[in-house]
Amino acid sequence: MATTFLTSLSEEEFKIFLKSAISEIINGRNNLSTPDVPDILDAKQAADFLRLRISTLYEKTSEKRVPHFKRGNKLYFNRQQLQSWLEEGKVKTTDELQGEAASYSMHREAKKFNR
Repeated sequence: MATTFLTSLSEEEFKIFLKSAISEIINGRNNLSTPDVPDILDAKQAADFLRLRISTLYEKTSEKRVPHFKRGNKLYFNRQQLQSWLEEGKVKTTDELQGEAASYSMHREAKKFNR
């Protein structure tokens, strides 16, 4: 149930409050809107976290493509490792690729002149 309240904030105070609330949401510190996710996840929790079907998760673990732990017949996952694994799949923008290509070319040309 949502809480309703009335207040007499000035426009500037309201802007500061709103900026702070938005910052908390963006940085993931607002536990009101997102359920707590434990540090160690079972297979179902990990599949939900990654937004994968559980069969897809099992496939990826059998191929050793997803970081995981195994105790007996149970699979466990570290939430931070899964988050890092997701972030490793970032697709570079055209500007990033062009910057890397230019840097590589300049480095290679510098090597030629130093021989």
